[in-house]
Amino acid sequence: MFYQLELKAERPDVFAYLDTDLLTAAACTNRGVVAFYDGALHVVTTRADTRTSVVHEYTHHVLMSHGMLGPAWAQEGIAMVIAQEAWWLAPARLEQVRDAPLPLQLMEQAVPYTLRTDDALMFYVQAASMVRCFVRGDGARMRRLMDAMGTGEEAALGGSSDELAQLLEPSTWKSCIDYLTQDMAPLR
Repeated sequence: MFYQLELKAERPDVFAYLDTDLLTAAACTNRGVVAFYDGALHVVTTRADTRTSVVHEYTHHVLMSHGMLGPAWAQEGIAMVIAQEAWWLAPARLEQVRDAPLPLQLMEQAVPYTLRTDDALMFYVQAASMVRCFVRGDGARMRRLMDAMGTGEEAALGGSSDELAQLLEPSTWKSCIDYLTQDMAPLR
């Protein structure tokens, strides 16, 4: 399912790189990074998934332009969902997140492209899982999550704040991963 942000922002500055070596040399990122946003959009343009990377990073720009700064898991998970990324739905990755989720504090505060490559990968899988499990295909729930990011208050989630609190509890990961592997399989 494709979600619309329904927000507008001025165009960001864009820095294009011919390969990941040039991007890595220009920024403090791990070697697996092919794009990032730091107030400007940075992207390797010679990859087959360049469009997805641009949509992902532009989503960060739009969210941040509207004061929707964090938590980090919501910022990344929303960007992945909007960009229609599906790589993270690999069963082995989902099982790894289910069995050994990253700590909530890390998920709330990390700058994932500065993490070690393996940790960054799991951060993204967990972030996308959290957003998909909360939203469950409902655009109104996506909007409530974005509104909560802008206010910094769970109250903006309306009746969904209890469900969000449950989602943030590691003990709920099994049902979340079951939902993703069964109900979201057509999106792979």
